[in-house]
Amino acid sequence: MPKLTIHRVSSYENRARKIKVEIDGKVVDTIKDGEESTFEISLGVHTIQAKIDWCSSNVITYHAEDDSTIKLELRKGAGSALYRVTFGYKNYLSLVQVDIA
Repeated sequence: MPKLTIHRVSSYENRARKIKVEIDGKVVDTIKDGEESTFEISLGVHTIQAKIDWCSSNVITYHAEDDSTIKLELRKGAGSALYRVTFGYKNYLSLVQVDIA
């Protein structure tokens, strides 16, 4: 069964808040500051995104194959917090692919 692992990097500005993880547009879990979560996903193509309030991350599209694992790191986005909550709200967070095993 394919797996998805997301590690949330600790961030001062959001340390007390949980971030929602969406797979194919459905919330599957929330991740606390510095936490790592692993999910079993079905075979096929999936979209992965993180959200907090009205702000979100980039969308990762992943084609899950048998016994594959994708590891993502969830970080704060680039730029100042003021910019990210206004004009850059779609990149307030950043999902980065770290490793495929």
